[in-house]
Amino acid sequence: MKLKLEPIISGIVLAMLIKMLTTPFDIIGLVAVGFVVGYMVNSGPISGLVNSVIVGTTVGAIQTILSTFINSNASFQSFISYGFAGLAPTNFSALIYYLIYFCIIMGISGAIGGTLNKNNWS
Repeated sequence: MKLKLEPIISGIVLAMLIKMLTTPFDIIGLVAVGFVVGYMVNSGPISGLVNSVIVGTTVGAIQTILSTFINSNASFQSFISYGFAGLAPTNFSALIYYLIYFCIIMGISGAIGGTLNKNNWS
């Protein structure tokens, strides 16, 4: 299992662009980004899965933090004062939802992308 920084960074940028630009059809874009990250890792299905899950986790956390701070100023002030304990329970449920949503979708497609890469079979 290899962790590679270049596919992770490019996957984060692509997933954020997909999430911002194609909101109704974001699942198709996230599957494509997970596949690309898994294919770029070039080390097999397990490495593709792990790198795609790292991308999904990072993007899920960024998406939750951005939506929390954009929706209300009070959440931002409570976050500064109390840390993650000051956020509302709905924000925690959104964090869990985004983490599961992004990790499962991108992890499975990353494993498929790592499997289909022909360089790791030789």
